[in-house]
Amino acid sequence: MTSAASFSRPDTSAGRLPLCVSGGIGRPDAASRRVVGTRGRCPTARALAAGVPPRPAPAAPPPVPAPQLPDADSYGRGGAVRARCADRTADDYDRPFRTGPTHLDDPGDLLAAIPAMLGFRPERSLVLAVLCASPTAESAVIDLVVRFDLRHPDTGSPAAIDTLAAAATRVCARPGVVGVLVVLVDDERYDDEQALRQRVPVLGELEKQLSARSVPIRGGWAARSISAGQPWWSVTGLPRRGRISDPVASTVTLGRVLEGRPIRRSRSELTGLVAADGALREQVSNELAGARDRAKDRYVAAARRGDPAGYLRGELSTVLWLIANAESDGGLGSRELAQIAVALRDREIRDAVFAVADTAHAEATETLLAKLTRALDGADRAEAATLLGFFAYVRGDGPFAGIALDIALDSDPHHSMAALLHTALEAGMRPERLRDLAQCGREAAAALGVDLTGAW
Repeated sequence: MTSAASFSRPDTSAGRLPLCVSGGIGRPDAASRRVVGTRGRCPTARALAAGVPPRPAPAAPPPVPAPQLPDADSYGRGGAVRARCADRTADDYDRPFRTGPTHLDDPGDLLAAIPAMLGFRPERSLVLAVLCASPTAESAVIDLVVRFDLRHPDTGSPAAIDTLAAAATRVCARPGVVGVLVVLVDDERYDDEQALRQRVPVLGELEKQLSARSVPIRGGWAARSISAGQPWWSVTGLPRRGRISDPVASTVTLGRVLEGRPIRRSRSELTGLVAADGALREQVSNELAGARDRAKDRYVAAARRGDPAGYLRGELSTVLWLIANAESDGGLGSRELAQIAVALRDREIRDAVFAVADTAHAEATETLLAKLTRALDGADRAEAATLLGFFAYVRGDGPFAGIALDIALDSDPHHSMAALLHTALEAGMRPERLRDLAQCGREAAAALGVDLTGAW
């Protein structure tokens, strides 16, 4: 029988969403405010690569009144649980629309916002909203939203309660956290009188483990599914009932849609975006040997000219040209995909592509990387999926970043950059901290004589 740890995968998506949880949903008490401002600093990807430990947390400022709202998701494989966190700040991308702070005053509104925060509608899931302090005493900010499978998605076997609670605690018990909101989405639960009085085993174990880390549960609710008009009921505190607001009409959903971030019907739809495409994989595989031989010929010619760096400069310029070409005409053939795959085998070129996440070509490049992930196998797939995970991470899509990095590590368990990015996600590093990696990419391109700061 499959162990719970093997499928207790957390999906994280954090985005510094201006979502304020008001009063009755999750306001911290005075004691909890003492930990505000102690959030530890995570190491940058460069520091991680150099083996530098995280910088110590700054001294806590004077107590600040309450907390606010962002999103998250996580995963674990083979007993090691992974947490994925992505955050989006105002300078991430130039967006035509931006929404102001959104206040969620009712549990039904909070539940309706979860699909937008995760990027998909959770099913049979434990969803946790991690609270941090906000500037006002009447509200708290959701700094992270984390989702765990309550059952194996394929077999339906239940997760081990202690393993699930331990995984959730590792994600939530972070410096600066003042509380957690819990949502159980389970189509096998019912909103009857017994449910209102019944103690939920996973909630009890989670409460025990979080309490040992001084993280209180501020509220808990359950629902069979997240859709308009579906009943919710409380699983902590006084018995309460209500109806979920329309997720489509949620202001959080509106903000996500205006930013061009689609909401999937389920997590499986998200994974389908990068699922292996057998036919395309065969076509590209047939082109890889030829692409490799042609690249070798170009390298030999550059070496004979006494300009081996010229080979890398030419390969990078070709990759950038193909990205721009895919953006303009809608796609590339298997020959071009194979050429890019071979080029990405060179570390300098792979590193330079990280910088494209900070350009106007980021969206087109991410689409191309998703296609490469579907089309490649082995180490080549790991390279494409690692880049895809980075692109998704820095734009604030934690669940998709986690899925891509899972693929990278499944394809090549020893891929160092995929492991480093996964470590950053697990540590809850904010996307803006990974901008350092994009800067490294610009420097790598500049060293080859390619300028990625302007139009190309």
